[in-house]
Amino acid sequence: MMKKARLIYNQKAGESKDNREPSIEEIREAIEKHGFSVELAPTEQPGDGKRLSREATDMDTVFILGGDGTVHECINGLAEQKQEQPPSAAILPGGTCNDFARTLGIPLDLIEAVDALCSGSTRNVDVPKINDNHFLNFLAVGLIADTSENIDADLKRATGRLSYFWSALQTTLQPVQYSYEIATESEKLEGEAVLILVANGNYIGSVTLPREHDINDGYLHMYIVKEAGLSLINAWREARLDEEFQEGENLIYRKVQHLTLNVNPKGNIDVDGEDGGKPPVEIVTGKKLRFHFPI
Repeated sequence: MMKKARLIYNQKAGESKDNREPSIEEIREAIEKHGFSVELAPTEQPGDGKRLSREATDMDTVFILGGDGTVHECINGLAEQKQEQPPSAAILPGGTCNDFARTLGIPLDLIEAVDALCSGSTRNVDVPKINDNHFLNFLAVGLIADTSENIDADLKRATGRLSYFWSALQTTLQPVQYSYEIATESEKLEGEAVLILVANGNYIGSVTLPREHDINDGYLHMYIVKEAGLSLINAWREARLDEEFQEGENLIYRKVQHLTLNVNPKGNIDVDGEDGGKPPVEIVTGKKLRFHFPI
């Protein structure tokens, strides 16, 4: 019996890379070779990915072709489905950084990704929640959010990942200090920081985080960075080398299931590269969805 799939794709994602990428028809044919009947569902405006995935209740699998923003939208749609077992999600990396695809070990070549995912396995993955919305990879206040806010759209289209590097460099040279109040299930934390990061995945802007996170362990991974520059690099290295690391001179790390976060000044919250509004926010581990893995 043919399996049913919806292929949601953002025609603009990663469009500046080159014209050697396979066409949408070639991608559909690659999926169909693995026994799927594929329905094409292009996104035309913000919110379409969420709607198209939420409405895919009769599908076995939703293939998501696009960048981290498209993935974020579609995962929110799947998480809003009312049925006990929503369709499985298969990420096809078509954006600039493709961070969560990297966490899942998905090949960045699109046809290779299709073959690997269709021949691999499905497993549950944590889909945390911030207030009323879900996220997959991370949320941040401070350096990362300020970097995303400062990225020039024309520069991003022209240079891809280099635009993130340039914006990060500018932001790091003039970081904003935030006063924070955080309450987890076991403690309260207060202080000043240039970055507060709550991660589920293992990459942000293609950069590996200090810890390799188990994306099905029911936990969030919180990093509080007090200073930017060389101090940040050293703290990252210290946390990577020490498996028992909890707190250093410039970095606090906690593994939590629930937290509330407030900061001053009221900086923007970056959620999977998208605008997550202003604090205060409540963050929980949320629900689980099935994802395709290459092995």
